[in-house]
Amino acid sequence: NFVNHWGYFIYLSWLPTYFSRQFSLNVAKSSIFSLLPWLVMAVCSSLAGVAADALLRGGMRVRNVRRLLQCSSFLGTASTLVLISHPLGNRLEVAVPLFMLALGMKALGQAGFVANMSDVAAQSAGKLFGLSNTVGSFAGILSVSISGLILERTGSFTAVFQLTAAMYAAAAAVFFFLCDDKPISSE
Repeated sequence: NFVNHWGYFIYLSWLPTYFSRQFSLNVAKSSIFSLLPWLVMAVCSSLAGVAADALLRGGMRVRNVRRLLQCSSFLGTASTLVLISHPLGNRLEVAVPLFMLALGMKALGQAGFVANMSDVAAQSAGKLFGLSNTVGSFAGILSVSISGLILERTGSFTAVFQLTAAMYAAAAAVFFFLCDDKPISSE
């Protein structure tokens, strides 16, 4: 959840500034373009659950469903950030759909690591999720602060997006190798 929240808080805190600075938009227009990716995320969060259920009904093992959706979430989001960091991504008509895709892909994690907590610790999933969100909140504090420092020094979001993409890629690898669906014994 550390990496998940790292990106989440960057989008939440910096996306309006990105659109304003990168494309010289006023606050109203920047706000509208910043809202669109969140609307996509809201829809895709529900679709992630529907997709996970369909995969499970089709006979896919729980661990493999969680791996597929979480790794797709992280790697898909990382890929879009890399594209946004490329000069071709520096056009409003490209950046907005890419951010919509990024947050849509990010939403797949709702049926990945978030659901996995119930798989491995059904009796304590709420506590585990609370602890996970606490760690994630610290990541959010760090990501917003570090992003501000990077922006102050470079004047660009490129390094912010590339760092976040690298973290997503690393987290996908970690999740892939460590994800399990076997319940943890409480004894």
